[in-house]
Amino acid sequence: MRSIDPQVTRVLDATAKLLGRRLALAGEDAENGCSIVSRMKPGVPRVGIRDLDGRPFSEEERDFVKEIADLMLNDLVASDEALALEQRLRMLEKEKVELSMKNRALAEISSRDALTGLFNRWYVLEKIEAEMNRCLRHGSPMSLLMLDIDHFRQINESHGHSAGDQVLQTVGRLLRESCRIYDIPGRYGGEEFCLMLPETTLEKTLPVAERLRQRVEAAHVAAGDSMLRITASIGLAGLENVPDEAIFGATALVERADRAMGSAKDRGRNRVEAWSSGAMARHGEPT
Repeated sequence: MRSIDPQVTRVLDATAKLLGRRLALAGEDAENGCSIVSRMKPGVPRVGIRDLDGRPFSEEERDFVKEIADLMLNDLVASDEALALEQRLRMLEKEKVELSMKNRALAEISSRDALTGLFNRWYVLEKIEAEMNRCLRHGSPMSLLMLDIDHFRQINESHGHSAGDQVLQTVGRLLRESCRIYDIPGRYGGEEFCLMLPETTLEKTLPVAERLRQRVEAAHVAAGDSMLRITASIGLAGLENVPDEAIFGATALVERADRAMGSAKDRGRNRVEAWSSGAMARHGEPT
């Protein structure tokens, strides 16, 4: 957490104006009525926010400020997301609505990637974990799809970041259009996307992934006076055998899908690969 980051300062100022308070960053001191410490997330440090006048926070204010602290830690490294959050906070300041409504509005934006409109990494991981727990309780299947845009760095270098953003938005739209209402599509990071499919076996996920691959390949993205052709490599992993997978967590499932995606790239890109211990061993991947 870089307390001198101007993005963080602007967001904190917007939060203070919205709540009618004077706020400042604090350390990881014990939480009390006049200061708030962010929720702990795996691999992420904590940060505190305190009221300079020593005024205690209400329960609703506490929930709201905790969300802001989490966002500062997780997502404000991306300038587009920081700007979107700052603008939303200023809009909420002008809207005469109850704090509970502001909380719901903030929860919505905090779960979304600003560029693509898909769910962000943290939200998807939480949903994967919850769905895995449900699967283990009821013995139902689930699958995870990981997608990486092929040669994305070359697109940015040759056509500029604006064209790269257009590619990301196009793939995000295709992913959103390819899923069911209860699937969870997300931007996992950079040019990497994911799709969680509840109640779905790997066998049934394969045709979904292949249709998505074909749609990406058929897409045309404008880059100045030319049109870009893009492809994607897709990896799949699933949770189907409860006794064997009982020790699984969201990160482990993502790693399996990611390894399958890496195998797709190694085998020529623009293809779909499903994780299995035998297949990964044959292609030199750890099992």
